[in-house]
Amino acid sequence: MWPHFRQEGVQCLVLAGFVDTSEEVREYTALLPEAAFTLCRLRVDSAELKERFLGRGWRPDLVEEAIVEAEALDRSDYADVCVDTDGFAVSETARLVRERAGGWPGGLPAATFVDRQSRPPTPQVDAAPASVPVPVLWLCGATAVGKSTVGYEIFMQVYRTGVRAAYVDVKQIGALRPVADDDADSHRLKARNLAAIWAGYRAVGAQCLVVSGEADSDDTVRGYAELLPGMALTVCRLHAGPATLAERVAQRGRGGGPAIPGDELRGLGSDALHRIAERAARKAKALDRTGAGDLRVDTDGRSVKEVVADVRARSGNWPNLFA
Repeated sequence: MWPHFRQEGVQCLVLAGFVDTSEEVREYTALLPEAAFTLCRLRVDSAELKERFLGRGWRPDLVEEAIVEAEALDRSDYADVCVDTDGFAVSETARLVRERAGGWPGGLPAATFVDRQSRPPTPQVDAAPASVPVPVLWLCGATAVGKSTVGYEIFMQVYRTGVRAAYVDVKQIGALRPVADDDADSHRLKARNLAAIWAGYRAVGAQCLVVSGEADSDDTVRGYAELLPGMALTVCRLHAGPATLAERVAQRGRGGGPAIPGDELRGLGSDALHRIAERAARKAKALDRTGAGDLRVDTDGRSVKEVVADVRARSGNWPNLFA
């Protein structure tokens, strides 16, 4: 994705992810030779780590393994900076990281934006198209309808059957701010990045792809599909009524639901959340009017597993690779 961010004028990049040796770090840095990396390791005491891990409500059986990994990292010295997060709010931790990394990112020249006319053409990423089209399932719909939750559950169900599956939340691959004037929703950037990610997944044997993300229309999805050769795309639009959307928006505001980095709803006041819920309801109605997607699945009053079962059944037992 790095060349696409560079073409959009990016000035600095924040990466978050797990590495535990200098050799693993070099696997990343070797691919970006023009970037000046600063590696910051975040740490916390074992008791606090255990509380945070269990607070996620996901795979509590792995908590002891996480503590062992953290203790091993405390004995290492591969990072440039180490910041203890115990007792600090996220904003304070971020301030400490930047401070101890020398005021990262430091003084930068004024941002420059590349005009559409001077950008290189969008490449067709060679993902080694197969003779049989690769199944792609795109979950779309209004804000807080459950795209990420349902999409990730489908991904987990599929890979647990032995299928080599891939998952992408398109919101997470277009985090570039400020946005370009001619690409306010970052669809151009996200489409290029999705194609690049799929090429990597395909190279290591991915057999199908689950995508979750907002799409205003079928035309928007087609803009992505054009860069994904050899794919059999099914677009499933999740729907919910105003009351359900309001409830889910409020839940996200309180910190509930999946832990999505950069969730713009988390921590907002009731007035702002009310406006977002109203906007989501209008969006859901508009999508209903246009009939966007190949499938429409109602999520009102249904559990995630019930919605997932409906989506997969109505899409022909997706990905249905062994029929």
